[in-house]
Amino acid sequence: MNKIADYDTYDYDYSTYWNKREYEHKSEILVLEKLLKHNSGRWFLDIGGSFGRLTKTYSKRYTNPVIVDYSLKTLQKNYASLKKETPSIELIAANAYFLPFKNNTFDGSLMVRVLHHIEKPKECVREIYRVLGHNGIYIQEYANKLHIKAVIRAILTLDFSLFNKEPYQQPDKHHYEGTKEGSKVLFFNYHPRWIATLLTDIGYNIKKKYGCSFLRLNILKKLLSTKFLLFWENIFQYTLSWSNISPSIFIKSLVNKKTENTEEPNDFASILLCPRCKGNLDIQNNRAICNNCKNEYLKKENIWDFRI
Repeated sequence: MNKIADYDTYDYDYSTYWNKREYEHKSEILVLEKLLKHNSGRWFLDIGGSFGRLTKTYSKRYTNPVIVDYSLKTLQKNYASLKKETPSIELIAANAYFLPFKNNTFDGSLMVRVLHHIEKPKECVREIYRVLGHNGIYIQEYANKLHIKAVIRAILTLDFSLFNKEPYQQPDKHHYEGTKEGSKVLFFNYHPRWIATLLTDIGYNIKKKYGCSFLRLNILKKLLSTKFLLFWENIFQYTLSWSNISPSIFIKSLVNKKTENTEEPNDFASILLCPRCKGNLDIQNNRAICNNCKNEYLKKENIWDFRI
């Protein structure tokens, strides 16, 4: 079984991570507004969406947004506020390697600040491809191995291993994003060419790339206002995204695949299936039983728990 970043074991409120990161948050909003500008549809999937930080970027364009996260506690805690803000949104606890959705369901999907915690990215991104329909869009964010600070450091120390295409696993120290300080979690940085190969080999057609958080330096955030930083961030996103100097990169891809004729799903229950064997579910109130493997899944405080 693949390693999972199970934040429930850390009893950590991920929203607190963003209290002092307004610049980074708004930089990502700027990118997503650019990437989603001309897209709309019905079903949209936010992988690792946690407390709904990015919901506003897609909920105004897609009528049926769905947040998937492995942290059941986070989804339960934020259920009421998210439903109040976006009544059509659905929250579901699931493993990104085993999504509980039927093939070709979603018109769009994104995964932001998650891939660096994924042990086997190809398996995960292929599973997302399965649930996306023909002409569905997929936005993948990743931590960039070749950001400018890392390149300068590599040159000064004569450590040129940075430039090979293999993912780089950050040491545990100081890399516990979304967890308590000192926790040990997976944290990978990726080479842009490695990510491009990953996506194209699965079947995604890459359409757009944007760098993000170009000015992510503590000294700049202390000396300059967020408004000033975002002004230049927006300019750099337009003018420097051809480069690979930013610490974070967003890729927009298009799914081009043959799909069988399927009926348009009427409601949330109609898109669900067993994450383990992909069998159909018999759903009764707060209980779902797979007709094939007989596994049972429960709805706990408004959140379906499909984690395996």
